[in-house]
Amino acid sequence: MHPDATYLARQYYTALDHHGYEMLRNLLEPEFVQHRGDMTLTGREEFVSFMRDDRPQKDTRHVIERYIQSKSDDEIVVRGHLEDRDGDELFVFLDRFRARDGKLSELKTFVKSSTAN
Repeated sequence: MHPDATYLARQYYTALDHHGYEMLRNLLEPEFVQHRGDMTLTGREEFVSFMRDDRPQKDTRHVIERYIQSKSDDEIVVRGHLEDRDGDELFVFLDRFRARDGKLSELKTFVKSSTAN
């Protein structure tokens, strides 16, 4: 039995917050794609490379407020916010993950600027 989307999403945030890029790579299908308002990252290697080398802030922490699992185990929506190293909220996010055969296959990210900024 493959891990469900909730488990994979939890591991995804752990990998990002702890700079576990090999762990992140292992969670994603080779054809993984992320859609977000400002760009689309296509393929596991492009995504991992961006997260490791090109994202604007790497010393951050995802604070999860809610996981909403679909009736099937292959989709989850996650609501939370991203904090910088000082604990200041950078933005609120809503991530929709799709999983297939025990790996994350797609991520659609929606963000809203923090009201604290």
